[in-house]
Amino acid sequence: MWEVLVIGCNGITKKWLDALKGREDVVLAAFADPAVERAEALRAAYAPGAKVYDGADAALEDCKANLVLDATPPFVHHAVVTRALREGRCVLGEKPMADDLDRAREMVACAQESGRPYFVMQNRRYLRGIQTLRAELAKTYLGKPYLVTCDMFLGAHFMGPGDGRPDFRNRMEHPVLVDMLIHTFDQARFLLGEKRAVSAYCQELNPPNSWYDHPAIALCTFSFEDGSVLSLRGSWATKCENTTSHGFWRVYCTDGTACWDGAERVWVSRAQPVPSAGYFEEEGVREEIPLSYAGREDHAGCVDNMLSALNRGQTMMTDCRNNIHSLEMVYACIRSAETGRKCFLSPDAEAAAEK
Repeated sequence: MWEVLVIGCNGITKKWLDALKGREDVVLAAFADPAVERAEALRAAYAPGAKVYDGADAALEDCKANLVLDATPPFVHHAVVTRALREGRCVLGEKPMADDLDRAREMVACAQESGRPYFVMQNRRYLRGIQTLRAELAKTYLGKPYLVTCDMFLGAHFMGPGDGRPDFRNRMEHPVLVDMLIHTFDQARFLLGEKRAVSAYCQELNPPNSWYDHPAIALCTFSFEDGSVLSLRGSWATKCENTTSHGFWRVYCTDGTACWDGAERVWVSRAQPVPSAGYFEEEGVREEIPLSYAGREDHAGCVDNMLSALNRGQTMMTDCRNNIHSLEMVYACIRSAETGRKCFLSPDAEAAAEK
């Protein structure tokens, strides 16, 4: 039986709790948040018998739950996760793992040393569209993927905590990179079979109409260890002609192209023989692909996979040791944007590029 301590009581937390409803292997033991009224509201809605604490320290000191759900802001994750792991608890934490790459690596090391699992909420792997797209690529009839593109344009207005303060995202130095594109980078790695990026180039901008303190648009290009490339444009501050929050994806392969519109459509175009005359390749034969993923989606899918892994003593694909490679992409983009230079994700990759 998993006794759950929920730390951080906000809008996202409700999605986690909705996913836990009806499970016989879970008991909600306690809620913790500096804004106690938010913790009390979740207790009333989801577990009237649970305890309430005014912060993570008090909760971890008193509550003996064996599973922690960390839904705090990124700058709090390191303290919550490392303490929970050292106390022998399992952790499911909100993305991104941390607001600093070195701290995130310390969290991975702590998980390894403690022997306790630390899974990251990369819920966008568990969408029917991207699961179907990944399954179609895995059939290999389209050949080898060599270029992935994604456009994600939104006008994202986040609500603050309700006391007049703006949402923390409005003040972040790299809001779209750290808080949003971690999803997209992670999805790209998922599509490419968990390949690791080796280099990144990024340019950021904050348009005149932006309501963010810092750049809310990022243009990113990555090279991966197998030679494939990801080209991504992401925005939280554009108006009109926007995409879905999941973006619009194209995966160009040696024998065709696969696409996902970020909603309910996945299709492939298979290459046709090149005619003897003509300047351009003709459009291939397009085929609509039925959405095939049978599991629950989004946060529910991630929670289901986490609990399945815990119950079986296995790991899951968003384990911290995997997810750190998605976070490395975020901080490589930050270094690139700040220096105006291409950045490498490891000394080995940089040395190989110089040969």
